[in-house]
Formats: sequence, C-alpha cells, structure tokens
Amino acid sequence: MNERTGGSFSLRVRRRPALLLIALGAMLCTYACGGDSHHTGAAANYPTGISEDIEQQLKYDARVESFDTSSSEDLIVNVNETWVHSPPGMQERSVGQWYNTWHSNHNGSVIVQYDGNKIASWTSQDGYKPETKSKTGESQSEG
Repeated sequence: MNERTGGSFSLRVRRRPALLLIALGAMLCTYACGGDSHHTGAAANYPTGISEDIEQQLKYDARVESFDTSSSEDLIVNVNETWVHSPPGMQERSVGQWYNTWHSNHNGSVIVQYDGNKIASWTSQDGYKPETKSKTGESQSEG
C-alpha cells in the first residue's frame, strides 16, 4: 500500500507546477482582459474648444458629407453611407447631440438627409423621428 500512496503523491507533485502555471496564466489573462478602469463618456470626444460649435463638430465628423446652417433656423446635415448603416441608437444619439448643440443658439430643428432625401429629423415637438421607408412595388388598385 505504501507504493500506491507514494506513487500518487509523486504524481501530485509533478502536476503541481503545471497547475500553478495554468492558474498563473488564468490570473494574468483575467487581469489583462479585465477591462479598463478609465470610463470614457458617452459623448463624442472632439478636439478642445469645438464641442460647443456645431459647425466645427460637423466638420470633424467623418459621417457628415456637408451641412447647411444658412437656409433658416433649421440645420440640414447631409450624411454619408457610414451614418446610414450605423445602428439606430447611434443615429439617434448623433442627431440628438447635433440638435442640443444647434438648439442652444437657434429655435429650429435638425434635418438629416442622405442622397438628397430626408431620412431623419429632431424637433422640439417630436424629438428624434426617423423617416419611414415607403414600400416600392406595391400593387395599385385595378380600377
């Protein structure tokens, strides 16, 4: 019986370094991948001094093709394909930020266009409102 006990003890002793290496590797991986202790804000980080200037914000935004601030009290923003294919929540957040910055000095709304078509807006009455897409090829009445 001593041989058996001695054999399993020797097996446990040989496994110990391997188990220690696995545990150390797991702890190191957990620490390295555990997340950042610095939380970034939900708002976009623009260079210093332009966060209050809507024209500078839109100029630095890669999703914006062009914008028009001169037509009326409304801000018209022409976006590119990147904005159109972003998730709806990100679209709403960006238009809301544009509206809040625009509305601090103007009474109008923000109108978002893609290829010349209105695709979303933000007004004081309705908030964010994406345009509904009409179905093409609907059957017409036979009359």
